[in-house]
Amino acid sequence: MVVDDASIESPGNCQLESWTQRTAAQVEYWAVPACNFGGAWQSWELSAGLGRVKPDGPDGAYRSGVLQAKTVFRPLQTNGWGIGLTVANQFRQGAGVAGDLSVLVPASLSRFDDRLLIHANLGWLRAHADHRSDLFWAGGAAWAARPRLTLTLEAYGTARGRALAQAGMRVTLVPDRLALDAGIGRRIGGGESERYATVGLTFAGPVLR
Repeated sequence: MVVDDASIESPGNCQLESWTQRTAAQVEYWAVPACNFGGAWQSWELSAGLGRVKPDGPDGAYRSGVLQAKTVFRPLQTNGWGIGLTVANQFRQGAGVAGDLSVLVPASLSRFDDRLLIHANLGWLRAHADHRSDLFWAGGAAWAARPRLTLTLEAYGTARGRALAQAGMRVTLVPDRLALDAGIGRRIGGGESERYATVGLTFAGPVLR
């Protein structure tokens, strides 16, 4: 899901998210590991990822990177709510580490013993290319339709642009360890050229103990 949740990995645990996204204009490949190193940093989840973007046409592929730190002020609990903070920097090859900065507040609500999770995000974005700032928002829900199948629906966008909507599903291959994700989305009111599809794998587990 694009919308973030108000939770982080437990101390000593890591998560690896990898996915590919295809649009009419380009294809992207990403791998983003995130870890909670415990100790003095146990209230933070730190991640650093790399991506490869291949536009259609004569332009060559380029690499992107992301650095992110996330914490929670109130952890999400079953049938409760949680809230946190995420700070990130996404940059492009050849432009140094000065990239698109973002500060995001994720909030989550649990209902029906975690079978329904509702997420809402509000944040600020600073684009490096045009030196413009914008507000970012996102909202979505995840419904555990079956023990190993979760259905998702979300919408997200900026104050200046048209919103996007996405529907997807997550299939748990190994409980608490490995999951397969897939989704389709499009810009609301946009044409066929503004559709996209994603497929990804998520691995999680205690790898730092």
